[in-house]
Amino acid sequence: MSTKNSLLPATPHLQCVQATTQPNSISCPLDVSPHYDIGKPLLKDIWVDPVSGDDGADGSTRTQALRTLARAWRMIPLRIEGHGWRIMLAAGRYEPHIADQIMMEDRQGTRECPIILQSADGPLTAELPMVEFCRCHFIYLLDLKIVTASNSKIIPSQDCVLHFTACRDVLVRGVTAIGMAEAGRPLPAIVLKANQCLRLYVEDCDFSGAQGNALDYVAVQYGHIVRNRMHGTRSEVMYVKGGSAHHLIAGNELYDGVNHGVAAGQGTGFEYMVPPWLHYEAYDIKIVNNIIHDAGGGLAVLGGYNILVAWNTCYRVGTSRDTIVVGLGGRGPSSWSPARRAQYHAMGGWCQGQSAQGYNIPNRNVQIRNNVILNPDGFESRFAHLGISGPVAVAPGGNLPPLSRADDGLVIRGNIIWNGPADKPLLDDVEGVYHLAARPTADAAQLLRDNAINTLKPELIDPEHGDFRPTPGGNLYRCATDAIPDFDWFDAPTRPAVPPGNPNNQVILDRAGHPRLPGGPPGAFSR
Repeated sequence: MSTKNSLLPATPHLQCVQATTQPNSISCPLDVSPHYDIGKPLLKDIWVDPVSGDDGADGSTRTQALRTLARAWRMIPLRIEGHGWRIMLAAGRYEPHIADQIMMEDRQGTRECPIILQSADGPLTAELPMVEFCRCHFIYLLDLKIVTASNSKIIPSQDCVLHFTACRDVLVRGVTAIGMAEAGRPLPAIVLKANQCLRLYVEDCDFSGAQGNALDYVAVQYGHIVRNRMHGTRSEVMYVKGGSAHHLIAGNELYDGVNHGVAAGQGTGFEYMVPPWLHYEAYDIKIVNNIIHDAGGGLAVLGGYNILVAWNTCYRVGTSRDTIVVGLGGRGPSSWSPARRAQYHAMGGWCQGQSAQGYNIPNRNVQIRNNVILNPDGFESRFAHLGISGPVAVAPGGNLPPLSRADDGLVIRGNIIWNGPADKPLLDDVEGVYHLAARPTADAAQLLRDNAINTLKPELIDPEHGDFRPTPGGNLYRCATDAIPDFDWFDAPTRPAVPPGNPNNQVILDRAGHPRLPGGPPGAFSR
């Protein structure tokens, strides 16, 4: 390494408001618009310029820039001590070096010595192709643009614009990631895919263009997904599943998806999960202050424990689903690791037999409160207002309860739903549709009593043109909303025991940062 490289503190725009970056098992108020705190690490820069750089240079300055990101990555040692590394990416398009993908592996920074990939000439001026990180720690991606079409040369599970596997302490901030369909190649499967990761923070990004999802988490614990735009998908816009836990999903705009806007839980192969989160599909997820519009469905919980879905606003949702779905999660064995399957089963994990995936993972303690769902006249959800699965008997041998219920501890209250004609069915009565394995047994009278369903058309300023705030003086200000009780953790699985989440459900600020007053209007905005 040339002695020309200087040690520099992070630039001022990297300094952010303090946020919780470690697992938290105590009750603390929800910061619904957090920023991950990078701190002030000591950094050594590596410059890369895809136009005029040279991989024979030392990368110490812009005039000594390398040409490829792969060369810069190789300059970072496996064991990082004394200072972190910042790869400064000059403006231009960075070409892939292997199979249309840039692979970053086995670099483990620390909080004091992170690895930063940053667009050097302003936000989104550095454009990368597919990027994958594997077994990396303290990786921060700042202000990058990532654009790619599907890659037929790699397996579908890796067909992602941005992919993290077995990584820890990751920040993705100000990144625009776009899946393209070009030259006979379809959209990528997923925009941001993360699996078996710890502490992943996604802030102020724009993800679009996928055959599947804009964001797909499998077995990712701790983090937040805040203030992002996600759109243009042919399945759910986003979901967190496979034992994903302890996430805040807040202040996002989710739209233009074929299925649900956001789902906590779904279906997962048993072997892809991580101990001790081997039971529910999702634990301790807070979905608040989001805008969901022009999507096949709105909000969904599919096999979750202690899930809060509150203070969201949905507009024009349900073309392929109900507006809200509370169903069973899916679980089944994969074929690649019978030994791991047996190990997880012996630990007490939930997976029935050796058969293909079945939908029998229950929900417990789901609160769906104070949301606004407005479907304009002439637009309605495909089936009913609500899809709630009935109980399903489970055969012994999979560590599951004998009767799997989607509505154990379910509270749906304080929601305003305007959707279709007066005779629109309240509950979905279609068996076997998207995890609704049995006819619903929910108390229809209670649901009608506790929610305003086709009795009040929410007055929003201009949702057709993106203004989802309540009309000043309008009818939403006359809607009573209740304080939401906190969760506890006393009925969480104990074999294996799962770390407690944050039981606090108090959302004291709205999407715009205004204080929520007691009894204020429902939805993402309080004014």
